Amino acid sequence: MNKKNILITAFIAISVGCTGFFLACRPTAPSPQTTLTKVRFGISPFQDTLVPIVGQGKNWYIDEGLDVEFSFLGWTEVMEALSAGHVDVAVNNIYAVVADHPQNPNLIYYYGFNPFDRGAALMIRPDGRMKTIDQIMKEYPDRATAIRMTALQLKNKTVITTGNSDMEQSVMAAARKAGLVPQKDFKIIDLDPDNGLAAFIRGEGDAYLGGVPQRTEAEKRGMLEMLTGLDLGPPPINGLVTTKQYAEAHQDELLRILHVWFKTVNYIDSNLDDGASIIVKQMRANGSDFTNEDFKKYWNNYESYPSSPQEVQQLILDPNGKNYWKAQWDDCNFYLQDITGRITQPVKAEDAFWMERAQKAYTDKYGWQ
Repeated sequence: MNKKNILITAFIAISVGCTGFFLACRPTAPSPQTTLTKVRFGISPFQDTLVPIVGQGKNWYIDEGLDVEFSFLGWTEVMEALSAGHVDVAVNNIYAVVADHPQNPNLIYYYGFNPFDRGAALMIRPDGRMKTIDQIMKEYPDRATAIRMTALQLKNKTVITTGNSDMEQSVMAAARKAGLVPQKDFKIIDLDPDNGLAAFIRGEGDAYLGGVPQRTEAEKRGMLEMLTGLDLGPPPINGLVTTKQYAEAHQDELLRILHVWFKTVNYIDSNLDDGASIIVKQMRANGSDFTNEDFKKYWNNYESYPSSPQEVQQLILDPNGKNYWKAQWDDCNFYLQDITGRITQPVKAEDAFWMERAQKAYTDKYGWQ
């Protein structure tokens, strides 16, 4: 989900009947004859990370023998909750695992299922001082050249984004394509997404990159997409994160959660209005202005939701896949070590990336479709 409002620092309950630690939301009680396995599942209140709640409303977790207790957490609080043992599994991305793994080597990226491949967008004003890639391509039809020339416009400019985040990482990745050095060739103004958007709308800075809600608002105000998604750099990939101990002891529960995920994606594919309504209702209860139409614009357009492990294999695990996981993993290591200094050495995939073994376990149990 990379792509997120990092200001949310409180745990939020956004559905009726929430009780307990983290205001956790519980499913309808099963019959006394049914024995369910409890799973504490951390998610954040965004259009993509809320997708698992659809399965809760349909009782699909209960059908899989799971008593799923959702905890609604701020994006930056997810890994803290996982490290502290307050949740068993959560939705987050590769960036978070690479950033936090040196402090807690127990954290792992278990399975990626939602590339944010067109979600990030570097926004500019419609005043003609800077051009979008579509405008640049009229002069430079080769896309790689056009990306470089578009990013080169950042020279001697100011970009508003959120420092030490996957948002700034996207800006840096684009700048590298043009050979630009941050703070030497262009300046970064570090603001949280909401304050950054407000400053940009007031006329500050030359370009802006924030999260999904801010991008949506900027578009509604007439701002233009200069570069998006893969043109910026390797995209964030949302997925299941957990701990080594939990994954080793509870593989079957994790596979059943994945099974509900794929069932949910297929359901929303065929019932987009209903899926949008369920998720947007929760977002709006939390103060978001996101609409059903906004959700439908993002679904399998600005973000990808592969509907089967076979599609995941082709999109994320295949080295030739459009959203090959290792490109994002390596870019996170570079950004966090060489740009921010948050980590002192690269995080090795063999220490924290379990997706390939999870894919094998899942397809052995459920097949490829």
